[in-house]
Amino acid sequence: MRHTLKKEQRLVVRAEALDEEGRGVATYEGVELVVSGIYPGEAAEIAIEALSRHHPRGFGRLIRLIEPHSARRLSPCPSDRSRGGGCTGCPLLALGVEAQHEAHRRSLKIRYGLELGEILQANDAGYRMASKRIAFDTREGIEFGSFRRGTNRPAVMTGCIVESPLIVRAIDELREKARALGISSRSINGRAGINAIWLKTDGEGLLLTLIGDDLHDARIEALARSLEMSRGVFYSRRDPAGNALRGETPVRLAGASFLDTELFGIHQHLGPLGFLQPNPAAARLAYDKLLEGIEGGALAFDLYAGAGLITEKLRERFKEVIPCESFEESARALGVAPLRAQDFLSQAIANHRKPDLIVANPPRSGLGVEPSKALVALAPKELRIMSCSAKSFARDRTILNEGFELIELTGVDTLPHTGHLELVARFRRKESQRDEEGRPNSG
Repeated sequence: MRHTLKKEQRLVVRAEALDEEGRGVATYEGVELVVSGIYPGEAAEIAIEALSRHHPRGFGRLIRLIEPHSARRLSPCPSDRSRGGGCTGCPLLALGVEAQHEAHRRSLKIRYGLELGEILQANDAGYRMASKRIAFDTREGIEFGSFRRGTNRPAVMTGCIVESPLIVRAIDELREKARALGISSRSINGRAGINAIWLKTDGEGLLLTLIGDDLHDARIEALARSLEMSRGVFYSRRDPAGNALRGETPVRLAGASFLDTELFGIHQHLGPLGFLQPNPAAARLAYDKLLEGIEGGALAFDLYAGAGLITEKLRERFKEVIPCESFEESARALGVAPLRAQDFLSQAIANHRKPDLIVANPPRSGLGVEPSKALVALAPKELRIMSCSAKSFARDRTILNEGFELIELTGVDTLPHTGHLELVARFRRKESQRDEEGRPNSG
């Protein structure tokens, strides 16, 4: 039966779950309605803003709360949308932390049929060690903030509680000195502007990259030399016709070229474009959980190996560890040819390799159909997966269930107050996947 809902219609709904962006999800006349600002269990009056023509899905706007969550609170961030600000980066801030975790747990069960065990958390404030901000102009001068979710309208992020205090202080200094030099967010009449900034810190030092469409302005270089909070300052030129914040290879304007960082016992030189975990303390919890209880063996595969942190840890326990990475620069650093996981696994099957363990940390899109089928065919004794998307993990699991049993699923709150929850899964091979001689049974 087709629904009778119409755009701008007002109705009362009760949120059942959260989507992956932290928005409330309710069902009305068989239509899934997504509404920012409401939490699971809350009843609210909403107005319908949009309805899909092809799917039973729509979007609503919160009018008023009728039955608020018992753990709802005044957001501790002055720029949060729930307090009248424009920032939408932390949609769960008006909910207590324990209630946030319960909302995640409930949502995974309702939306994807996933039974979550414990949820690990390292911190809930000052945790973000990497930040990208857009630049825009106000009456007072240049400002640095974010886009309001789903729009191209800028939002001020004054008083942000999730970014590292060092990042907050560096932005305050940058704002003050850029305004004093008359630098704006746009290049006008041959005067260079700053379109965006990218900051990274290890908690002690900080690298700042200024992003714009033209470096040829003495004021930009003077600004870089005057910044005391930043250990190294860079400039990256971006295409003014594009939407990407990341520009070309940065040019160092002042200070150090890199930071010395350490994660999981692995030391790295972090440059302006190098990858830094947004929340290193929580990432450590996730990595520890991923490797928990692994005893070792003859052969292990590390899929989507990235910087090789897991590869190095596995080599402490296995005689041979083979990393797989498709990104050319990372693969070169690992000493292997760049390969997609699908191609790597196909070669392993063709060469009759028999890993005892496979660890995978895929991107948000997940493993995919073919790699999941290949994992079933290889039939390692144990499979460990770290996933940043419950949706793609649930899809991959339907295939992995053919050869593996999910014995533990843990959540790691790597980005508190957001809709994101990292998942760490432990699978054990079903004995039916081994033939009489103990080899993988390809069916």
